[in-house]
Amino acid sequence: MSTLKYVVAMGSALVLLSGCQKELEEASKPRYLYIASGACYSGTGNTTYSATTSSNVIFRIGLETAQYEGRIADFTTGLDAPGTTPVSIVNHDEEHLLALLEHTGQRRIELIKKELSGERQTFYNNTSATAPIGALQSAARYLISVVDGLLISRTTAIEKLDTGKSRESGSGTNAWVQAPGGACSASITNITSLATYPTSSNAAGYNIIYTHSQNASSANNRIGIMNGLTGWNGTSGCLAAQSGPALTAYPTASVYMPDAGRIAVAYAGITGSMLNSIYTYDVDETANTISDPVNAYEVPGVIYGASAMVYDEVEGHLYVATGGAVTTNFTTGNVPYNIEKFSYDSTTKTFSRVGSTSYYSGNLETRCISSMFIAD
Repeated sequence: MSTLKYVVAMGSALVLLSGCQKELEEASKPRYLYIASGACYSGTGNTTYSATTSSNVIFRIGLETAQYEGRIADFTTGLDAPGTTPVSIVNHDEEHLLALLEHTGQRRIELIKKELSGERQTFYNNTSATAPIGALQSAARYLISVVDGLLISRTTAIEKLDTGKSRESGSGTNAWVQAPGGACSASITNITSLATYPTSSNAAGYNIIYTHSQNASSANNRIGIMNGLTGWNGTSGCLAAQSGPALTAYPTASVYMPDAGRIAVAYAGITGSMLNSIYTYDVDETANTISDPVNAYEVPGVIYGASAMVYDEVEGHLYVATGGAVTTNFTTGNVPYNIEKFSYDSTTKTFSRVGSTSYYSGNLETRCISSMFIAD
């Protein structure tokens, strides 16, 4: 072999080896379950921790090992106003997460480094009800990333920020989704969770699924689908709705499972059939309909007062944060929240608990688990 051919061959081999090494490094990166413990909702009738009694921390555990890694942020050290509570967290990029913090006087979204005691900085904090109108005018509840920005659930509305953090309105100066009509009518009291699914039916490429609790026995305890491109524009935007399995089954959390084409919804309430369960529903990504309700898991001794969920698309596992006892008052006796792990059966459309004990047992830092996500 000539010297030139040898050099070329060696160069090609090094490029291939370099590429393989990078793939191996990516594959070997540990994945974590990031957990926010703040004020949460576990269904009407169940008393849980408030902004001042919650753990008010963000921490992570190894996804594979369920071993505690440490705190990312602590809102109880005196640097934050008392009662500052992380109600929702989302993955932002390789190095950062976004945390939605509720506090009447200092409501905001923070950008936090995904490392122990990570650096924190304000990402967005406009709470103004007058121009320039802010997206955080009232109690913050849920945060989700979308391809063209962020969606924020607050009290009775869903706000949208574009990628430049400018507020987008649905109609006039209204929020992106505010006082919707059609099948979504009257679903305006307590939007408890948000999810999205991909669709080719609009230019945005996604639609919004939200869960709504009326905080009372009502058919308005339901799931709704909103147009991701327009929100509620004052006359249209609601694509479909589905009532809960019982009038007193309060939807508390939801997550879309793209590999199954179904959404999992956790319901909570006081003891009774279907009131503490996880249902799955088929979502037609083209017709934008929701149908085929299946009671996928109902064992109150395992799931009672569920407050947050996340789905691992890589392994096909569902993680559910739930009260650590069957009780209507978790604060009596300082009952912490556990995390349960489930596998999904695409034939029966149901979940099976992985193992005979909790994936992660509750402790001083899990009162109450308000939000979770999976990332490096």
